[in-house]
Parts: sequence; C-alpha cells; structure tokens
Amino acid sequence: MFFEISKLLNFFLFPATWIILLLTGGMALRKRPLARRLCLWGSAAVFLVFTNGPLFDLAKSSMIDKYRFPHWEEGRTYQAAIVMGGFAGMNRELGILRYEHDRADRLWEAVRLYRTGKVKYILITGDPSSSLKADGSRMAGEFLRYMQEQGIPPDAFLLEQQARNSRENAAYSIAMLSSLGIQDKDCLLITSATHMARALDCFYAQGWHPDWFPVGIPAPPEALNHRAFYPSWEIAVKWQELLNEWLGNIVYRLAGYSK
Repeated sequence: MFFEISKLLNFFLFPATWIILLLTGGMALRKRPLARRLCLWGSAAVFLVFTNGPLFDLAKSSMIDKYRFPHWEEGRTYQAAIVMGGFAGMNRELGILRYEHDRADRLWEAVRLYRTGKVKYILITGDPSSSLKADGSRMAGEFLRYMQEQGIPPDAFLLEQQARNSRENAAYSIAMLSSLGIQDKDCLLITSATHMARALDCFYAQGWHPDWFPVGIPAPPEALNHRAFYPSWEIAVKWQELLNEWLGNIVYRLAGYSK
C-alpha cells in the first residue's frame, strides 16, 4: 500500500498537474470572479516559477551541497558497491538497457570503480533492469548478458531483486551482504546526490553506516544571460525529482523508516 500511494503522489508532484488543476478550477469558477482570478494567476505563477532554470539550479544546489563530494577512502578496495535501483529497465526485444531520468551514472560509476579495483562486487538493489517481476519472470539473465557484452563478468554482480523503495533497498541489501559476511564499513553506497540523504538515512535506521559516493552532480552554472530565464518544460520535469525527494524525506521520517 505504501508503495502504491507513493507512486500516486508522484503524479501530483508534477508542476504541470498543478497548472492543469488551477486552469480547470478557473474555468469551473466562472461565476466567482475572485476565485477565478486566483486560479488563473496561480497557474501563471506556478508556470513561471517551475519552468525557471536558475531557480531550479539554486534549489538543487542547496539540496545536494552536503553530498557534492564522495565520503570514502580512495586508497582502499571496498567489498561491495551498493547501487540504488531506479536507473534503468531492460528492453527484452532489443536486449539493451533503457535508462531512466538521468540516473544511468549510478550503474556506470559503479562499473568504473569496479574496473579500477575500487570495489570487488556491485550489488544492484531493486532495479527494474534485473528485478523479479510481479508475474514471476526474471530480468537478471538479460541484464547479466548485456553487462558481459560490456566487459563486466556476471560474477561481479550481486542482484537484490525484491526491493520496491528506498527502505526495502536498505533492508534487503543489508540482509544479502550480511549473509556473505560483508559489513557496513566494507561497503560504498552509490546513488544520485539528490537521493543520497534519504538513502543513507534508511541504512542508518537499520544500524548500517556505509561510506558513500554521490552521482548526478551538476556542473557549476555558467554565466547567466537572458536565455537562462526562458521557460522550459524540461525544468518542470526536473522539479518533480526534487519535490519527490523533499516529500520522501518527510514521509520516511514520520513513518520511522529513516533517522
């Protein structure tokens, strides 16, 4: 139930949804001029705020400031990189990965660390590309074959296939790694910088304190000009990710899933 509610809330965290609802309200309240004007001005305000690139960059920068750089020991080899899912799906027809929302670097940074000897195993937790489907089918074989084509042997991966959210990512990953005798101090958590706070809190709540390696960190903004303030629907889509993380942090703490 928690999983389904979270997916439903995602729809309402999209600024375009708010604009549509406000415009619909404005049309429905034609006999109430004040309420109608409030709805129309509100839709214009949402559009201007949530399609503004510099404002989004400022909000994202403040959110990830603590996680801009890795917290790890560069000179050591970690037993496992824990890669939080949600970065890809598997296209069975073509046999290739289909990446989600600029999250591909979760996987490929882990691969780079494996190739350079910084991690021994890559644990993928709850990603659609390798998870167990509701109908009982498995994607692991296709995922491992695809990665082998990229030069990464199947035995480099540990696949956790049940998790559906960040809390379960932590719980199932800890159970799998503990069964292999791997402790938290031997692990490196890899996820998007915007998601790092909630991911770490879920591990902390269960007594694990891994080192961490953020990805998806934006480059410093270039000098602003008038074009930077042009409205962009792409920015509105990116806002959904930030709003989802902000709300997720609050809900997880209220539910006791994180510290």
